[in-house]
Amino acid sequence: MKRILIISLLCLKILTADAQDPTPAKLNAAPANKWYGMSGAQLIFSFGDVNDGGKTLGNVMRFTCFFHVQHKFHYDFGQAFGMYTGFSIINVGFINKLSDSYDATLKQRSYSFGIPLGLKIGNMPHGDYLAIGAEGECMFAFKQKMLYNGSKSIFNDALFSSQNVNLFNPSVFGELRFHNGSYVRFKYYLLDFLVDKTTTFTLPGTSIVETYTPQKSTLYYISVGYLFKKKHKHHLTKNDV
Repeated sequence: MKRILIISLLCLKILTADAQDPTPAKLNAAPANKWYGMSGAQLIFSFGDVNDGGKTLGNVMRFTCFFHVQHKFHYDFGQAFGMYTGFSIINVGFINKLSDSYDATLKQRSYSFGIPLGLKIGNMPHGDYLAIGAEGECMFAFKQKMLYNGSKSIFNDALFSSQNVNLFNPSVFGELRFHNGSYVRFKYYLLDFLVDKTTTFTLPGTSIVETYTPQKSTLYYISVGYLFKKKHKHHLTKNDV
């Protein structure tokens, strides 16, 4: 939790440095009572609390900048309230130290297709708002990588029928966005990321067999990114010539 607080404060300091500009960015000005689209990109800093057979594993922050795609459809009811939905494809997961006896690192991730629903409060015409909401996400293309003593092993699961990650995982989120397009988002998944089952595998480059039972696998992350209002093409008229 201390790491999350430190990262959040650093992200807010970086993003609000530009957000102090009192002049609204026309690119992000939002029309009232009309649907409009916004697209963007983000950097994700994820964490995980994994309980392996009654023992909590050591967690390492996971940073990803690829592959994250999002597009939102916004609707503002007035100057102070709004909502949005849309879709996103992101790369989420966590990194853990497998055992105290062996300095083995276990990386587990999945791509996620999500549909969010967020409620916004703030200054809609200016583009500054606080949003809270929930998102239904479908996990696909699970991948696991084991690192030990300079060697590694990689396992890729079935595209949409993984036996290692829960296929559907809803999440809740909070998001702070500034008129320059930047935002900070915190997301928490409501279900375990991994399936609770016992598996055995050999550490790379050795004959050491390890048993792994993720009885609990909580996933959450902080992301920073940019969301920009989609430009509409302007057709030339006689007055423009």
